[in-house]
Amino acid sequence: MLLALAAGFSVSAYSQKTPAYKDATLPIEQRVESLIGLMTIEEKVEQLQSQLLFEDGFERRNYKIGHVRNKAHFIHGKGMASTARCAEIINEDSRKALSASRLGIPALQHGEALHTPLWGYATCFPQSIGMAATFDDELYYRVSEAIAKETRAVGVRQVYAPVVNISRDPRWGRTEEGYGEDVHLNSRMGVAYTRALEAGGVVASPKHYVDNYGDGGHDSYASNMSWRVLREVFLEPFRACVEEGGARSMMASYNSVDGVPASSNRYLLDDILRKEWNFKGYVVSDYGGVYGVCAAHRVADSQAEAQALCLEAGLDVDLPGGYTDLLALVKSGRVSEQTVDRSLRRVLAVKFELGLFDNPYVDPQAAETLVRCKEHRHLALEAARKVMTLLKNKDNALPLSDKKIRKIGLFGPAANVMSLGDYSGPFGGAKGESNKDSATPYEGLKQRLQGKAEVALHPGNTAVADLAKTCDVAIFFAAIQEGEGEDRSILTLPKRTMKATESLDHAMIVDTKEKMSFDLDQEQMIDDLAASGVKTIVVLQNGSAIDVRRWVDKVDAVLEAWYSGEQGGTAIAEALFGDVNPGGRLPVSWVRHAGQIPTYYYIKPSGRGYRYHDDDGKPLFPFGFGLSYTTFEYSNLVIPEKVNKDGATTVAVTVTNTGTRKGDEVVQLYLRDEIASVARPLKELKAFKRITLNPGESRRVELALPYRSFGLWDKDLNFVVEPGAFKVMIAKDAENTILEGSIIAEK
Repeated sequence: MLLALAAGFSVSAYSQKTPAYKDATLPIEQRVESLIGLMTIEEKVEQLQSQLLFEDGFERRNYKIGHVRNKAHFIHGKGMASTARCAEIINEDSRKALSASRLGIPALQHGEALHTPLWGYATCFPQSIGMAATFDDELYYRVSEAIAKETRAVGVRQVYAPVVNISRDPRWGRTEEGYGEDVHLNSRMGVAYTRALEAGGVVASPKHYVDNYGDGGHDSYASNMSWRVLREVFLEPFRACVEEGGARSMMASYNSVDGVPASSNRYLLDDILRKEWNFKGYVVSDYGGVYGVCAAHRVADSQAEAQALCLEAGLDVDLPGGYTDLLALVKSGRVSEQTVDRSLRRVLAVKFELGLFDNPYVDPQAAETLVRCKEHRHLALEAARKVMTLLKNKDNALPLSDKKIRKIGLFGPAANVMSLGDYSGPFGGAKGESNKDSATPYEGLKQRLQGKAEVALHPGNTAVADLAKTCDVAIFFAAIQEGEGEDRSILTLPKRTMKATESLDHAMIVDTKEKMSFDLDQEQMIDDLAASGVKTIVVLQNGSAIDVRRWVDKVDAVLEAWYSGEQGGTAIAEALFGDVNPGGRLPVSWVRHAGQIPTYYYIKPSGRGYRYHDDDGKPLFPFGFGLSYTTFEYSNLVIPEKVNKDGATTVAVTVTNTGTRKGDEVVQLYLRDEIASVARPLKELKAFKRITLNPGESRRVELALPYRSFGLWDKDLNFVVEPGAFKVMIAKDAENTILEGSIIAEK
């Protein structure tokens, strides 16, 4: 009897010493409730707060706060820190956070990883718009897996990506961060990224929820879209990232939607996101978004009231300052503790799911081995090759032959820099230099032609014809200015203030206003090259459409390389010389000039037409467009008679490489609802498949159409599949249908 009592006392004592939340064998919901029951209101509020501190300000770190922009993001000002050092610094911060917490609650280290982890010397893949140009979501999943591994390796467990905002206006400076104008392409690429990160133990935060730019292509302007357009277009990629990708976080946008700021919009954050899509994760603000509810949108008369509105609407974590008035709001009764607990449950559940309570640290040496490993660098090269998009190739000017060329001249502001695009971190682009085994276009061409031809880099401040006339071919590398906070009103190539190169062997062209600078007129330089009589090729490295009217008809070829990542210089050289056959396709319609905007293909019937009296209204290059060094033929289209209600409907077509080179083709399937209860687009991309074929090879390509592909939002904004006929179009791009047929959806 005494033994039994002693045993009972022992178990009771153990249960008092070890709360349920520390038991990794218990269900997460039980662990969350156990922990909340032990927390003070001060500790609860701290878990909804965040911090952003630069390297020289980290002494102000409050280690009790639950979310922090990882310190490794900011430590590269005096030279690049090793991967191991980045991991050690994040481990140190996590250790201090655990020690500072009475209950041992870990901090969640967050950062950015749009196309490369932004904490240091990570692998830099092509920018998002370039990955969209691959039309290859399977490749993108592999790229995203690598990003997840490198992100997690140093201890960063949440990133604010992907950007799945539909981009219908090339003036928007952040077009490069997303996947273009199409709903389906955005959804498939967004799901690939989100699913890979979440599977890799890193929380993805699709952004910016929702419609993140407004009239004129202005970033974060008020959304004037109807709820029908929001439902049909702008919300759909977010839904896919939640329901199919498994996103555990979401970032609210800065703008207002139908007059209500997104950060305090209950209809968006609760009714749609949580009740309709069954989202179980937590919502974060864009940086300063809660502050903007008062300061910008002026729907609250104080910052405290703005914080109350946002939390009550369903915004759980305030970035980066972090609900500074929330504790006072609870103590005054303005915000209930139950509202705090609601958000707290969402945050703590994810921290438990990530294993931060049980295994909060990483192995710095293992991280050093993984990051920028051979496999990831090869994957970056594979991706860079696949983003290459050929827009013009007069008289088969490309590919070039290293057996015929003895000297090539390189011109333009991007010839010897790594053009990586926005959110590229400390790797490469900050100084325009190549690093380790990456290459600028100049370096890539020198390596490709070593021992075969001379590669001459134009110094910039001399007449281009002097060098061009000594060359067999002239290649101009153009550059534009775009990015976050850099919307454009003029789409032509901008003039640049440049610094003259000091030598051809160690040349580096960068933006500067220092001595030895000069004005470079890019379009005039292209004109002069074309007038020299030398074969002239333009390579574009950018993230959205450019007005090329002045010079496109004068040059022999145009290769769109996008921002192709750390291996872009090598891939560009390979594409120019035919080692790689460009197979990318445009994820945006390419306007002729700004006066045509918008020109997205996803349009509804017009009562009069689509032309102007001085312009046919058609883009220069349509969505989905891209040339190849070979040719393809389509045949044997097979369409089922009826739509499959219980699964995917499969459409099949045979594609044959009828040319003399191996190449990639992107098979595109568009649908049109012939008769519907509401006006429907003339066509919608609903499936695509990128394939590689050898000369003479044929392949049967099957394209799956989920039942949802045939749905619409009816007059009452309910999503339904209506009975009736659908036109099925197999196309080269949005303007060029090759084969078509029809299919019936039944009641």
